[in-house]
Amino acid sequence: MTKIEAQSKPIGTREWYDFVAQLADLLPEMHPGGQEATRALLEMCELKSTSQVLDVGCGPGSTACLIAEMYGSQVWGIDVSEVMIGKAKERAQRHGLTDKLEFRIANVCDLPFEDGRFDVVIFESVLTPLPGDERQAMREMARVVRPGGRVGANEGIVDPEISQEGLALLAEHPAFHNTFTVETLCDLFKASGLEMVEAREMQSADLPRPRINLRDLLSFLFQVYPKLLLRLVRNPQIREAQKIDSQLMKGNKEYLGYALLVGRKPG
Repeated sequence: MTKIEAQSKPIGTREWYDFVAQLADLLPEMHPGGQEATRALLEMCELKSTSQVLDVGCGPGSTACLIAEMYGSQVWGIDVSEVMIGKAKERAQRHGLTDKLEFRIANVCDLPFEDGRFDVVIFESVLTPLPGDERQAMREMARVVRPGGRVGANEGIVDPEISQEGLALLAEHPAFHNTFTVETLCDLFKASGLEMVEAREMQSADLPRPRINLRDLLSFLFQVYPKLLLRLVRNPQIREAQKIDSQLMKGNKEYLGYALLVGRKPG
């Protein structure tokens, strides 16, 4: 695990996160592997209709909705972004799942739940962009899962053979504060008191393709796109961050991947 200093980043992680949140209707799975990876992770977590699930860093609520639809589980979603929580609530309303889902603003390093509250805790692309203490985040997630319960992750990994140029781009990118390998992620799980159940290393860092329907496309073109364009025009820091994002994915994709991991709380 490598901690990346934030001094050279053009904008803060929260500002970048809120900016890309505007793409959530066209790109609801905002993590490598898309819904295919999410479905595999949920299967590894052995969800049931009676499961009480916490989705940490829930983003626009796509995974929480998928859990409720596929398994009938009760799901609580938390995120630091008010923009994301608003989109998650809208998604739950559109899908008729408000009786199964609850969303709130919260920080993974200080979860507002009692010990052992959940059967399953899941997170996707949370530790990599986390500006705070990733060890504290893992301890909190392990704390709120019951003995015998599972913590599942879809988290980005970086090949140690990445070039110095690639490392420099990671240091500038607002969504990278930590880099991991499968081994360092497993070490984090174990350090939080979890027993490793399974870890799968995936090579591709490709983001999912947009799921476009006419309603979402029209909404994006007439409501979202003008706002994004205006922010790009007015904010040179966001333009610089977008440029860094493009350069990173263009020249270093083969060194970026993700891992699916599941740990079990003893007891």
